[in-house]
Amino acid sequence: EDIKIYDISSGVSQAILRDQGNHTKSSMTLGYTYDSRDSVQLSRTGQRLDLSTFLAGGPLGASLSEWGFDANGAKYFHLPGDGVFMINAEWSEIENYGSTDHVPIFDALYLGGPNSLRGFRFRAMSPYDNKGQPIGGDSLARVTAEYTFPIMDRVRGATFYDTGFVNPGAFDMSVSHIASDVGIGLRLDLPIGPVRLDYGVPIQNPVHTSSTGQFNFSMGYQF
Repeated sequence: EDIKIYDISSGVSQAILRDQGNHTKSSMTLGYTYDSRDSVQLSRTGQRLDLSTFLAGGPLGASLSEWGFDANGAKYFHLPGDGVFMINAEWSEIENYGSTDHVPIFDALYLGGPNSLRGFRFRAMSPYDNKGQPIGGDSLARVTAEYTFPIMDRVRGATFYDTGFVNPGAFDMSVSHIASDVGIGLRLDLPIGPVRLDYGVPIQNPVHTSSTGQFNFSMGYQF
């Protein structure tokens, strides 16, 4: 990858300004997936586990030297009345090494949006700089619990709870800045494919953004 950050507004914090300029990244990823779900569109039973680790720089060259991993797992339970309860958890880490003295803002970890904390804006949950801008972190953990149920043909309702945190240091598992939300949604089986509509409301908000909730639209039944 060849990454360029330019045309930065005046008055930004040093946390953003330090990544100005050109960056190159050469990386290799190794992944493992175990999937026993009964359906890839609307899972009712089974589980899915995704494990991956990557290395950038070092023997692979380029200007950025980083490594990290991601573990993401989900378990599905089929309940009476065609209800489905799903529990999903994720843990991610990224860390610089060698001549790279920090993880740049474009590779840092964030939460918020349709596939993590649905009560918050996209990438709104992370450490913030002194100008009030999210700059990402090196450690991420989150958990989602969701229950869906049939309403009519091709339409399902949903209730959910999301919680998680992003911390600035690698392997920093402190929960002092944890965020969480609750919400409701619809699952639509349309000719263009499955569609998710969710509205989440924050109940724990460590940075006091998006406090009134967020509407999310995304393709695919699966969270």
